[in-house]
Formats: sequence, structure tokens, C-alpha cells
Amino acid sequence: MKRLPMLTTFAVFLLVPVWGTLPGSAWAQDRLQPQRVTWEALQFRAKSLVVELTAGIQLQSLTAAQAQAALLESPQGAPIAASGPQTLHLGLQMMIDFAFRAPVNITNALWINPDDAAALGRYRLRRGEGDFEKTYRFTETGVFRSNREPQTKAEAQGEPDTWPLFPENFYSHDLAALGCSGVTDRLALVYIVSAAEGLQHGQPLSLCVFGKRQLHRVLLQPQGLQSLKVDYIEKKQQTQTRRNGELKALKIALTADPLPSQLDEPENFSFLGLHKNIAIFIDPATNLPLQVVGDISAVGSATLKLLEVRLRS
Repeated sequence: MKRLPMLTTFAVFLLVPVWGTLPGSAWAQDRLQPQRVTWEALQFRAKSLVVELTAGIQLQSLTAAQAQAALLESPQGAPIAASGPQTLHLGLQMMIDFAFRAPVNITNALWINPDDAAALGRYRLRRGEGDFEKTYRFTETGVFRSNREPQTKAEAQGEPDTWPLFPENFYSHDLAALGCSGVTDRLALVYIVSAAEGLQHGQPLSLCVFGKRQLHRVLLQPQGLQSLKVDYIEKKQQTQTRRNGELKALKIALTADPLPSQLDEPENFSFLGLHKNIAIFIDPATNLPLQVVGDISAVGSATLKLLEVRLRS
């Protein structure tokens, strides 16, 4: 079995009807327009008296061959293939720093098709509390997962490839029975809200999204324009501009419901550390995500504000 190598391509700024007839359909290509995505890296931060959360997201284009070389091999199911010569790689570096607790650092990597955001593979690394390294491969009949976890504090100080390897898992699903014709991933939602033209015309978008161990039906519901104060640095090539002021942003509410699965209890959905009452605000002129709001478990409401963006050349 090929293992995913430790990733070194993450850049932290100053430090990331059900899916219509997805994937690969004309409808999906009409709704997702990669050229609408004006950014290649974002940095957000939320801060309160009890927690600080930072999230750096990076987007880059890879060839299908590059993606294939990085993806885990699955012993079960037919793997989802690249739909064309190019794929997209989304990287996330997130830190959650609670008061009176050690900070948690989370690294995610995701490979998707640009035209429909169908997920090909995923990598997750968590360090600081509840440490693990998990690698995923998406297939037509489920998601395969390889898992490593340290068993002692001493092991947790070592590199993830030295942690014990746990039994592999395969989270099966019948997409036709669930009303899904494809599966995307939570992190891809940042890309989708920028690339989906219909959202700006008030058209809701329903997706089948894989969480940690099961699928969720996620609805992106436009709720009109709202006044939003912004203050962020915009970078493009050698120029840097501060954007400060108030503008009309499109609010997109996000709701998620677990779909039937093999789990005894349904898992909770989360997006960038937020668990419910989630909404994403985008600039309708640039399709740029400006703010993400929601609730953090045991903390309350939080607002992730855009601090910095690097625009595509």
C-alpha cells in the first residue's frame, strides 16, 4: 500500500436536487466555474476571551499525474479518478488555541476535480491534543481510511510515521440509494462558494459531503446581501493593498444533516472548527470569501474574519 508522504507544500500566510447531477455532468460544470475563483490563498482569524482560531487555506493546480502520485491506494472500491488533465489541491493549516489548554494544530490536504469538486483523496494531521494522522481515498462505493495514533505522550512527540498503525477502515455508502451522484469534502466548500455562479443568483446548492466517517447532506442557501465591515490585506504579485471599509456581502447559510450510515451514532458536522449556525459571506464582485461565522462547541459563537488574501496571477 502506498502511503501519502508528509506534505511540504502548505503555505501559512504570515504564519486555508443533491449536488445536482454531480459529478461530471453539464449541470455541475455550469454551476462550478473555476475561473470565478480569484484567490489562491486566504488567512482567517477568530479571537475571543477563551479561544483563538486561525486558518490558512491555499489553493493550487496540479496535473492529474501529480495528484495520482500523492494519493493513497485503496484495497476496496474503484477510486474516483481525475476528470481531466488538471486537479486542484487545497491545503489547510489551522490552529485552535484555548485558554489554559495546549494549542491544537491541524493540517489538512485535499485533492478535488475543479469542475465538480468531487473529492479524490484527503490527508489530516492533528497535533497537540487527540493526535492522529489519517489518510483517505475516495471511491465509488465508499471512503477508505488509514490511521496512525500515538499511544503515549512520548510517542506523540515523535514524527507521525513512527506512530502505531491502526486497523484500516472502509466507510461504505450507496450513492444511488442516498440520492447522491458524487461526493465532495468539507474543505472544498471554500472553493465551491467562490466557483458556484448560481449562489449569487439566489439558487441554493445541495451537496453530499464526507465528514470524518460518514456522508452529510449539506445545503448552501443564499440569504441576500448584508452590510459587512472588512479589513484585510490584498496581495497580488509584487503589490499589496489594504482593503478597509464596508461593503454588501452575500450571506450563504450552511446546514448539514447526516445521511444514513454504518455508524451506531451519527457524527457531528464541522467546518473550519465550527459546528452549527454556520454562514459564509462572500464578496459578489470578486467571489472572495470574506467571513465565516458559526458556533464552536463549549465556547459559543465565533467569527472568522479574512485577514489576508493572495490573488491569483
